[in-house]
Amino acid sequence: MKKQLLIAAVAATMTSVAMADVSISGAAEVNWTNTDTTGADSVNAISHDFDLKITGKSGDTKVVMDIENTDAGAEQASGSSTNSQEMNVKNAYMATSIAGVNVKIGTWYGSDSLTSNGTQKEDQVSLDYSMNGVKVQYENHAAGDESITVSGEISGVKLSHEMFQNDNTETKVSGSFAGVNAAYLTVDSDTTNSKKDSLEVSTEVQGVTLTYAEVSVDGTGTTTSDAWFGTFDNDATNSDVIHEASGFGASMALAGNKVTVKSYDVKEASTHADDNYTKFVVNRPLASGATLEVTYTDKDAGDSRADVETLDIELAVKF
Repeated sequence: MKKQLLIAAVAATMTSVAMADVSISGAAEVNWTNTDTTGADSVNAISHDFDLKITGKSGDTKVVMDIENTDAGAEQASGSSTNSQEMNVKNAYMATSIAGVNVKIGTWYGSDSLTSNGTQKEDQVSLDYSMNGVKVQYENHAAGDESITVSGEISGVKLSHEMFQNDNTETKVSGSFAGVNAAYLTVDSDTTNSKKDSLEVSTEVQGVTLTYAEVSVDGTGTTTSDAWFGTFDNDATNSDVIHEASGFGASMALAGNKVTVKSYDVKEASTHADDNYTKFVVNRPLASGATLEVTYTDKDAGDSRADVETLDIELAVKF
């Protein structure tokens, strides 16, 4: 009996060791969206976005596999029985260190910003080395784009300057100044009408976070964004890609909820008409561990196109 208990204890220990360097995390969102367009019937759609992230580690080396299942909702809205499920590998890469140089190889998404949504790039390689507080990073991917980024921090101000092989540059400056957080980004391109600038400034006053954000693009250049303004679609009938955008927001805690109000104007790339957006977002953690988010958006079109009201109810969880 003692031998059996000892064998069971050893087996349990070996199992825990084998699994100690493997972790699973993820997130899930389900949305019900009602869209009411002037002069048209309202449309209901249900969609979801599930992520499952598996990370394996061995010493200073890790491998990440991030799998996503999405449902665009278009089929459900139209009543079609067509299966709209999509299973995608969002991120799949190895990260390690060789002689003090950080190495990352694989496929992954970039981060969102005021000037662009993060995009996936396949077969990437990233090498970076830090010395005396200065980080130098080399990046390349299958499309042939190469860049070198030099970044660091001076007196609490973060600086980053990325130089691409086509002579384009991207410069970022961010920091906190007398209680005001500011982030500035500029993209300088030799391509006609491709220069971009963005600025986001925020501060807190008596528990209320106040934010101002703006984006501008030279000439007829366009950009997309979901970092603050939301996602702007580009289609043949309703082109909402940003040419210029600016607005104010306020966020506060209220009766156990996080309440955010935004008002902003968007000048579209195609018509240069000013659209006015008013957005209310209420976010509430639930006792079940999930989070409920209700978003109401009122778009007042600045030209002959119809106005649009959208109500989106989202149930989300992270684990």
